[in-house]
Amino acid sequence: MARATGEVAGRARSKVEQLAESGDMAPVHGTVDVDIPIEVLWDFFTRANLWPRWNKCFTWVHNRDLVLGRQLIWSFEPIRPWYLYKMPAMAKIVEVEPERKVTWEVTAFPGMYARHTYHVEDLGNGRTRFGSWEKGMGPGFRLTKWLWVPHFTFVKDRSLEGARYLESIYRRTGRLDESTVPQGRSALARLAPLAVVPLAGAAMVGRRFYTTYIRQEAIRLAPGVHAVLNGGGNSLVVDGGSEALLMDPKFPPHSTWLRNWIEGNVGAEVTTIINTHYHYDHTQGNALYPRADIHAHENTAEFAMTADHDFSDRGWWERHRDSLPRKAVFGKRSRMRVGEQQVELLHLGPGHTRADLVVYLPEHNVVATGDLLFNTFYPYIDSSGSGASLPGWIGSLRTLARRYPDAVFVAGHGPLASAKDLHYFADYLEYLYDEVGRALQKGLSEDDAVKRIDLSRWGLRPIPSFLKGKLSWATAERNIRTVYRMRKAQD
Repeated sequence: MARATGEVAGRARSKVEQLAESGDMAPVHGTVDVDIPIEVLWDFFTRANLWPRWNKCFTWVHNRDLVLGRQLIWSFEPIRPWYLYKMPAMAKIVEVEPERKVTWEVTAFPGMYARHTYHVEDLGNGRTRFGSWEKGMGPGFRLTKWLWVPHFTFVKDRSLEGARYLESIYRRTGRLDESTVPQGRSALARLAPLAVVPLAGAAMVGRRFYTTYIRQEAIRLAPGVHAVLNGGGNSLVVDGGSEALLMDPKFPPHSTWLRNWIEGNVGAEVTTIINTHYHYDHTQGNALYPRADIHAHENTAEFAMTADHDFSDRGWWERHRDSLPRKAVFGKRSRMRVGEQQVELLHLGPGHTRADLVVYLPEHNVVATGDLLFNTFYPYIDSSGSGASLPGWIGSLRTLARRYPDAVFVAGHGPLASAKDLHYFADYLEYLYDEVGRALQKGLSEDDAVKRIDLSRWGLRPIPSFLKGKLSWATAERNIRTVYRMRKAQD
């Protein structure tokens, strides 16, 4: 659990330190003493996928084990039986101390940070103290505190009741395992209320998150051509009859869902992959197609292995070197055929990254932009040496809009778009770039620039990503801060 510590001069306080000192809420915590040896309780407790059997706050848990650094994925029961919802959740496991505690941190949406700890203590003579501790903070948390404090209390109460339930089983059987702790309702029965329209705010947030960012949608653009939206970067699938092309195969687990869709809906094997740039959410799915040729800009493989940015994982690529792009694309334009389909690859210069490719299908007038276009969302702006050039980015968008005025555009993120949408997004980037420049000319600090520059008029929405294993959000504030630092470094 968090401990208050003094701020060290010259060092920004960590989130843990800020949480310890925060007055946004008092921690919700409690303990119960049970007649179960600590090693027995801990061994069974760490089987996270079995939590719904004994802890009634959980509907379902994806993880079998508690592994440091992994994302814990699960679904909560409603805090009241008549609230017809299930709340999906995802959090990073940040502490695992055997026979002591496990902690995960929650950053469910901008402005919220929370930590939840389950802890155990050996009381001797075969007795163990089991406890639950949780605390949240931040402006987003304060706005929804009415929801989260009762939810934290619900989790604590059901967890302690669950420990008592395990005690009764251990006293009767002398064991805690899958044979002694019954499953209860089937997973299908527990998840059935998901089909009911949510009646609680928490459920609506979870449903909106799923439909906006996770649920994949396949859209037929032309014979043999589909866009598969969401679940990471948008993908383009081109069925050439005897072979298929896949652009940007997403990242796990979404890449597996995409592969399953392809196997069920595309008659040909994927023989060609195109990566529009090196960011993880467009490239890690390469690993699922070991027999495919992987094409990308000549610098993409090098940039993917570079350790000075948040948008790639060098350690992941070290373990999957065979999935790096091997077919380098040189120059401003190249052509290929995939079965019966003609494909053009365009490089318009530095833009979203220094190694962007655009895919154009001339027979169908379809243009896939990669992350040159975040349609309706705030963009992630890669400020590394291999990352964005805002003037180049703006120029590339306007070039595509002028060159293909009647095309259907597949954005890197967001819905299908038109040339008008590309101009609109270019206008946003231009406004952001110019306003930050004016703030610097006036001598404003970064914090003052955030306060003065209003991006709400553009009507864009935040979008989540996992940067170095942590859930992060692209927001107006993040865009301003990133561009401020980039422009200041250039001066």
